[in-house]
Amino acid sequence: MARSGTRRRLSCIGVGLLAWGFSPGAHAQYVENYFPTGVPGFDRDQGVTVLSRLRPLYQEPGVRLGAYTVNARLDESVGYDSNILGISGGPSSGFVKTSPSIIANSNWSRNRFGVSASLDNYSYFSASNQNYTNYNVSIGGGYTIGRHDLDIAYSHFRQHQLGTDIGAIATTTPLPYDVDAVRADYTIESGRFSFVPNIDVRLFQFGNASVAGLPTSQRFRDRTVVSGGVTTRYSLSDQRSILVVLQGINSHYIRPQNEEVSNNSKSFLALAGIDYQATGLWRYRLLAGIEVRDFAASQYGTRTAPIAEANVIYTPTGLTTLTGYVRRQIEDVQTEGTAGYTFTTTGLVLDHELQRNVLLQGRGSFQAAEYFQSTGTTTSYTLGGGVNCLVNRRLRLSADYDFTQQSGPGNASIVGTQVLNTPLSSTQQAGVSLGQQLNTLTTGSYNRNVVLFGIHLAL
Repeated sequence: MARSGTRRRLSCIGVGLLAWGFSPGAHAQYVENYFPTGVPGFDRDQGVTVLSRLRPLYQEPGVRLGAYTVNARLDESVGYDSNILGISGGPSSGFVKTSPSIIANSNWSRNRFGVSASLDNYSYFSASNQNYTNYNVSIGGGYTIGRHDLDIAYSHFRQHQLGTDIGAIATTTPLPYDVDAVRADYTIESGRFSFVPNIDVRLFQFGNASVAGLPTSQRFRDRTVVSGGVTTRYSLSDQRSILVVLQGINSHYIRPQNEEVSNNSKSFLALAGIDYQATGLWRYRLLAGIEVRDFAASQYGTRTAPIAEANVIYTPTGLTTLTGYVRRQIEDVQTEGTAGYTFTTTGLVLDHELQRNVLLQGRGSFQAAEYFQSTGTTTSYTLGGGVNCLVNRRLRLSADYDFTQQSGPGNASIVGTQVLNTPLSSTQQAGVSLGQQLNTLTTGSYNRNVVLFGIHLAL
C-alpha cells in the first residue's frame, strides 16, 4: 500500500512538471489550477496542511454506488469586486458565484477509475457584460501491471481570460478559450530507482476579446502543444528522494495571422532537486534547472531562462502550517509580434486551526511577467485572508478578502497592435480613433479589492 502511494506521488510529480510551458496565460489561466484533484491521472500529493487534513466529524459523506463513491457539492457565494476590468479607476460591482460539482471514484483494491464535472458561473449585478461561466469535465484511470503503473486521463475546459490577469491583453469582456488535454504516464520501479516516461497533448482554442468595445479575434493564439519526457527518481530513504526531470515541448500555432511571423517554438527543460515527504516539521520539494526555447522566427531567436519549482510545508504545531511555493517558467505568446515572457510566481500561506471547526488562513503572493520584446515587466502582489466554519458534514460557511495591486508598463501598446492587426470596418475604425481610448484603456497599474461570503453544501 505504501509502495502504491509512492508510485502515485512520483506520477503526480512528473505530470505536474508537464504543465510548464503549457499555460495560455498567467494566474487565472494557469490550466493546472483547474484539474480535478480526485481523478486518477490528475490528482497530486502536495502534503497535508491544516486546511486539507481529514476531519472525520466533518468529512463529506459521499454516496456509495456499488464499487464507486460519488461526492457532489453546491457552493453559492456572494461578493464584491472593486475593480472588475483591472484598470486604473475601473468600475466595481457586486456578484454571485455558483459552483456545482460532482466526482465519482472507484473503490477497487488494485486499479482505479474516476470522472468529474464542475462549473463556475459568475453573475455581476451592475455589469452583465462581465458575466461568464467556466466548466470542466474529466475522466481518468490507472492500471497496475506488476510493479508498474499506467495512468491515462482526458479533460475538457471552458475558461475565460480576464482583464485583471497578469500578462493578459486589455479585454473589456471575459475572453473565452477551450482546452482539450490528454496525458499519460507509466511508472517503472527498479530497486531504488523509478522512471516515469510521460506524454501530454493539449489543444488551445480562443474566442474574441473586446477592445474599446470592438470584437477582436484571438484565433492566432490557437495552438497544439505536445510535451514528452521522463522523470527519474532515486530513493535515498522511504520519504526522501532525488529527482531529475527532462522534458521536451513543441508549440505549434494553428492559425497564424497573414504576413505575421511564426510563433511556433520548441523547448527543452532540465530540472534536478530533492523531494522530502516526511511527516515531521518539514516537507518540501525543491527543483531547479534551465529551459531553452527556440523560436521558429529568426527575430525571436533562442531564449534561455532559469526555471524552478519549490514547495515547502512547515508544521510548527499540530494546529498551524506554513506553506511556501515558488514557480518560474517561460510562457507562450499572448499577443502578436511578441515572443512571450518569463513568468514567476511565489507565495506564502498560513493555515491555523482556531477551533476544531474554525479554520483561519492568511495568504500573500507575488507575480512577475518579464516580456521578451522590450515591453518591460509587469508585477502584481496579493494579500488576503479567510475563515472557514465547518458546521457539519454537509455544511460549511466561508468568508474571504483579497487585495491586489498591479504595476508595470501596461498593455496599451499591445491593445493598439491587437486592433490594428485585425481587419476593421470603417465604422469600427472610427470607433478606434475616438481620442486616445486605446492608450487609456489600461495603464497596466491598478488596485483591486475582492470580498466573498460563501455557503457550501455537500449533497
